[in-house]
Amino acid sequence: MTADQWVRSGGALGTEGMNADDREKICLRLLAELPLLRDLDEGPLRFIAGGCHQRTASKGFVICEKGSELDGFFFVVHGRVKLAVLAQDGSERVLDIILPGQSFAEAAALLGEPFPAYAQAICDSRLLCVDQRYLREAVTRWAEVALAVASRLAHQVHDLTEDLKDCCLRSASQRVANYLLRSAERGDNGAEIVLPAPKVVVASSLDLSAETFSRELHELVHSGIVDVERRTVRVRSLEGLRARSGAC
Repeated sequence: MTADQWVRSGGALGTEGMNADDREKICLRLLAELPLLRDLDEGPLRFIAGGCHQRTASKGFVICEKGSELDGFFFVVHGRVKLAVLAQDGSERVLDIILPGQSFAEAAALLGEPFPAYAQAICDSRLLCVDQRYLREAVTRWAEVALAVASRLAHQVHDLTEDLKDCCLRSASQRVANYLLRSAERGDNGAEIVLPAPKVVVASSLDLSAETFSRELHELVHSGIVDVERRTVRVRSLEGLRARSGAC
């Protein structure tokens, strides 16, 4: 099965053939737990749930190719998904790592334009796809939905600006320190960070080679700022990270 066929099939959970009422019953609870939509009133949530499909993707599965015309946008319920592009020499540049509760492809769904990257499951994942027709109708009918979507897109622009600042203004050392600092500040486990993907993928998301990323981590360990065990990074000094992050 190709990625485009999978996008339209409904995946292994088989919600594609259900009517809107059945999909609403299955998907409403999941939608209510997602950060983007959980503050919405019941009316718009129920409407959006009627246009949702559950899908599964095994590790390594390409959910959508670059240039795919999508029926909607995706929430990651469980698992992780990387968004990436390929250079002419075949090297990969990871644009983002989508974690549980986060979404992707909203802009393509709203604009009706081809998806500008490819999305691949980093591990076995469960996704919720919102039909673009329901999204557009909900944005038109409820100001709170429009505000939620606008807020999400604004956060994406902010994150893109941070990525551009990293690439243009920060050294490799500063990029790694800034990434760990942001992860620690928004995490739920204090100063313990579990890298969301293999180091080579995280490195690519910072526009670094895997070797450079590992070298900078070792330097932070040597300086007593962090401890590293496999993919777990324990921050011993937030001040030390801030000093190295090159905030600007």
